[in-house]
Amino acid sequence: MKRKIKIIALLLSSFLLVSCFEFVEEVSFNEDGSGNVVLTLNLSKSKTKLASIMLLDSINGYKVPSKEKIRQQVNKALVKVKKLKGVSNVQSNLNFKEFIVTVSCDFDNVDVLNTVIASFSSKKDAISIKKHKHFTYNKNKKTFTRSHHFDFSKEIKKAKEKDKAILKDASYTSVYRFKSPVKTFQNKDCRISKTRKALMLRASIQDIITNNKSIKNHIELE
Repeated sequence: MKRKIKIIALLLSSFLLVSCFEFVEEVSFNEDGSGNVVLTLNLSKSKTKLASIMLLDSINGYKVPSKEKIRQQVNKALVKVKKLKGVSNVQSNLNFKEFIVTVSCDFDNVDVLNTVIASFSSKKDAISIKKHKHFTYNKNKKTFTRSHHFDFSKEIKKAKEKDKAILKDASYTSVYRFKSPVKTFQNKDCRISKTRKALMLRASIQDIITNNKSIKNHIELE
């Protein structure tokens, strides 16, 4: 199941034992298309349960990874990201008290951003991300597009009920910040800030996977 969800496969593979988690995608863009991305996996609402689970060898047929194993997985991904051309200021924070994982970096352009996201995906998904591009930015037309090309509905139907339950209270949040005010945006589930320079979308993972909600958006800046 953890290979089929693919939200941020590397990090979730260590924690797919609880249903209450939030994945946050924050991207701040400069006018030239460069910027900063922060990816956060927040399981703090399940921290008491997770602390108990971490004391076990396995649960519900899943092997429970040690803290050291989790650190190794995160560090392995960071090494890959640090080697990417156009990436700088790579940072991470692995908080086992609150069970929050954060990875951030600066990128030179959206193509680099797509490559960063692909680094945390399976090989198959990485190829799809590079081909279809999750993010595009046209600095001349001042437009930004967030795409999504995965359809998990068939995989979910095949999944066991206990695996489906993992997604029950899981959520996805995206925040996109710009230097110029937003003129128009297509995804009507988004909320815009008072300054009109930021958009936020929050949806349940289950709604996204079953295609009841979309994370796609096309944004035009002033």
